[in-house]
Amino acid sequence: MAPRHRRPPREIETPSATIRYEPVVEKGSWLQSCCSWDLLVFLLLVSGACGFIVLHLYLYPTLDKMSQLPNIDPDNAPFTWGTYRPHMYFGLRTRSPFSPLFGMMWYEQPDTIQRPHIRHWCHQDDHLPGYYWYEADGRTFGRQNISDAHKGVIQTDWINEANGFAARVKLNMAKGRRYNVILYFSAQELATRFRLGKHLKDIFYGTNELLGAFTFSVHLKNGTKLNSSHSTMLTDERIPIEKYQDYIMENTQAYNAPNQPLHYLLNEKKNSEEGKFIAVQLNLGNDAEFDIVLQTEKLKAMKSEEFSNTLRSRTYNFNKKYENAFQLGGKNYTKNQLKMAKVAISNMLGSMGYWYGHNRVVFNNLIHPYGPHAFFSAVPSRPFFPRGFLWDEGFHQMLIRKMDPKMTLEVIVSWMNVMDTSGWIPREMIVGSEAEAKVPAEFIPQRPDVANPPTLFYVMDKLIHDERTISRYSGILKLLYPRLEKWFTWLRITQAGPSRTTFRWRGRNSTILSELNPKTLSSGLDDFPRASHPTDNEYHLDLKCWLALASRVLARLARSYGTEQEYQKASKAMEELNNFETLQKDHWSEEAQGFFDYGKHSKDVALAPVPASGSPRQFEYQRVASLAPTYQLVTDAFGYNNLFPLMLKMIPARSPALKATLDKIRDPEVLWTNYGLRSISKKSPYYLAKNTEHDPPYWRGYIWININYMVLSSLHHYSEQNGPHKDLAKKIFHELRTNLVTNMANQFQKTGFLWENYDDRTGQGRGCHPFTGWSSLILLIMSDNLDT
Repeated sequence: MAPRHRRPPREIETPSATIRYEPVVEKGSWLQSCCSWDLLVFLLLVSGACGFIVLHLYLYPTLDKMSQLPNIDPDNAPFTWGTYRPHMYFGLRTRSPFSPLFGMMWYEQPDTIQRPHIRHWCHQDDHLPGYYWYEADGRTFGRQNISDAHKGVIQTDWINEANGFAARVKLNMAKGRRYNVILYFSAQELATRFRLGKHLKDIFYGTNELLGAFTFSVHLKNGTKLNSSHSTMLTDERIPIEKYQDYIMENTQAYNAPNQPLHYLLNEKKNSEEGKFIAVQLNLGNDAEFDIVLQTEKLKAMKSEEFSNTLRSRTYNFNKKYENAFQLGGKNYTKNQLKMAKVAISNMLGSMGYWYGHNRVVFNNLIHPYGPHAFFSAVPSRPFFPRGFLWDEGFHQMLIRKMDPKMTLEVIVSWMNVMDTSGWIPREMIVGSEAEAKVPAEFIPQRPDVANPPTLFYVMDKLIHDERTISRYSGILKLLYPRLEKWFTWLRITQAGPSRTTFRWRGRNSTILSELNPKTLSSGLDDFPRASHPTDNEYHLDLKCWLALASRVLARLARSYGTEQEYQKASKAMEELNNFETLQKDHWSEEAQGFFDYGKHSKDVALAPVPASGSPRQFEYQRVASLAPTYQLVTDAFGYNNLFPLMLKMIPARSPALKATLDKIRDPEVLWTNYGLRSISKKSPYYLAKNTEHDPPYWRGYIWININYMVLSSLHHYSEQNGPHKDLAKKIFHELRTNLVTNMANQFQKTGFLWENYDDRTGQGRGCHPFTGWSSLILLIMSDNLDT
């Protein structure tokens, strides 16, 4: 996964807009007798310039959006509430730009006057022992446990109905402690107005263009009593979305009556008659429970029993669907492993997000707004990456499609709808103020010449082989086909390499000296080593394999939904890009027995102090090559990148190259560990090497679950193919699956989280957490249907 905004952006190279072809000279051409050489050269220059202009106009980013594909669920999505604010511990909205935002905050009531630590947006700095949706379908309900300090647990259950919702919040905290819970609504457009009621049963009411008239009520349950009267806030001020909790704290007053404990209450003296931000605070003890209901003209007051019955019914349906999809019940997994598996899918579905607005794009050296977008996607991590990532999305949807193929298609349509007319898709969707608030400003702009792994083709490959999906959603698949074809064409031409059969990720910085190996962020593998000295003549193995997969998907789509001419064109591209002899010619090293990148490379580079008069230390760490770089295959960096021919099933089952790759996978000195496959060989000089003086390794040894999943999927494939290596593939498959499941479950039990990656030496979770993006693929790994 790209490090998102951990590292500074680098200068992006301008992509080539042409594929270079070897010239073909025909003997005895009539041009030789009819034209002078000067005229011939002139005509060639003119025709070449015209061709360049046509390609430039066709492929150069325009920041003009393609026409929008239709909403798959237009009757429900804009009106239906869901947990589509994934960066929050508990927040709801509908998939409409006119939706009000609902959220919950809480903090422990201090006994002395001090500013409390408020919980609102998910933050790793909150140091919560755990929080996750343990049952959620991403559409109609969710059940979440939030473990707070002192072994306390807050449970949030919710359901939607018509265009309203209901929720139940339970506090089971340490004895003697007090907690204040704030519930709020915020308007996103001028027509929404809130007013205050007099009692908890009608504490808010108002009107909204989407919902009509509505009322919000709070019902205390099971003997729950307030430690003091509830307090409210209503303001017409425009509060920045990232400042909500600060505004609450700035408008909170302390009350310390004689012989009474200290209480914090919202300052009601400043309340407006009506406004666009409204909140109520409940001062509670350690054991409390309450229901909330947003009533509309279509959803009347919901009784406690009705809520319980609906929640029970939806939970049952979810669990039935879950078991049908993954069939873990009859397998010999432990209780903890089964818990981890259900949390993986539930937290992914419970973290689906919706955003509306513009993202920012660097165009002609200026930052421009691009949009507006109505964007729907899964997210990698609620606290750290609560937004859409193109490279991650295909892996997310590999899992979601098993539970809800319609949702997967909705997400793919959403990504296709952010495509510009050249075929470019932003690699990261930071849309609107709420998404931007989680990203430092310098990392927000996207660059329209930078690609990303087209993993949506990976999930499309599964969808178009599923007869039920084809029969049910053939209409939307037909609409997706030309968009996917346009994206493929953009990738193939703008990321062209030095020859027709090679390809190069754009974006490597050829002038930077502070990096041991200039990063390739566009590849998704970030600091995985490529040629040490970037040039336009290098080419990359993984990109070639991604395009080969994409061509296979497009050929199948063209056969079903395209014209005969389109099918012939797609078939030709598929044959060309999947030619194994060409792959070997461009990327295979007989000496190193592997597939590799090619470029200007030195096998003896290091970061060393170099005199620098402008530096306070009088030196800087720079890349120094003891051996001069030459054009060669990059054979001193075997790892995830070199597995792509295997992972995307391009190696013939009887090829010796398959045996060589399997041997490297199973070698403990190369990729094999007791916890999963490490990202680069222990024998490589780049293993666990810093990329700058302060830049730690990322894809240089640690274990990443998405790549391990791809390897397992391919091992399963080769174990079923007739050939001399099927038994070895099957053996490695079972051993690798056991190692991954065992270690991740151990870490889940120990820490309460799924992690971004895992240490190849200890198995410990690393990086951000909870990371229920592609690490949630452990559920598919545990099932027996990796490829269906």
